[in-house]
Amino acid sequence: MNGWNFIGILAWIIVIALLFLVVFNIRNRHLKILVEHKTKITWKTVCLDALEILVVIVAVIGMLYVSLFSRVDLNNKQDIAVSYKFEPMIMQTTKDGQGYYIKIDKNSSNGSNNVYQYWLDNSKYSVSSREASISDGTLPFNVSGVHLNWPMKKISKMDQKYQYAYVVTAEAKYKSNFINGLGMRAGHYASEYRVLRVPARSFINYAK
Repeated sequence: MNGWNFIGILAWIIVIALLFLVVFNIRNRHLKILVEHKTKITWKTVCLDALEILVVIVAVIGMLYVSLFSRVDLNNKQDIAVSYKFEPMIMQTTKDGQGYYIKIDKNSSNGSNNVYQYWLDNSKYSVSSREASISDGTLPFNVSGVHLNWPMKKISKMDQKYQYAYVVTAEAKYKSNFINGLGMRAGHYASEYRVLRVPARSFINYAK
């Protein structure tokens, strides 16, 4: 485990300890009023109880937010590190001898999402269209809906090296810092997205 994540563990221990402390404090305060002083609980006591409970609720919501519900900003260079991997695809052939790099398997698709199949080093890989897109080499490199700073100079070099037939994998990883440690995600992968680059649309096999 990344050492920064112990910040989040310690923070949760403090929040849980605070919860038990508040419950214990409220119980003792009420017992002291009812048993020792034999008086009624006043609005002042109720307001103090509510304030302590509110502090605990805010602490729990804050920790849940940073741990589970905070959105990932892939362009936030302070918290996210993005790396790019380039791998050449291996051409496959249909029964009639037509070459292709990507097979779109609609039988395996889920709803409006397709499943893209491609080959690297003679191994088959499958990825959902939610986590990947196809880029036609006859058009300028463009990935809609994914806000990443794509390394265009590197991509231009790979276009020439692999003849527009390769996979670009963008891997976003949480950096080791206080905020990510508080959310117990330092060193973990935030997301992964793949761009399947083909020379032209004719190199795609649309399976029925």
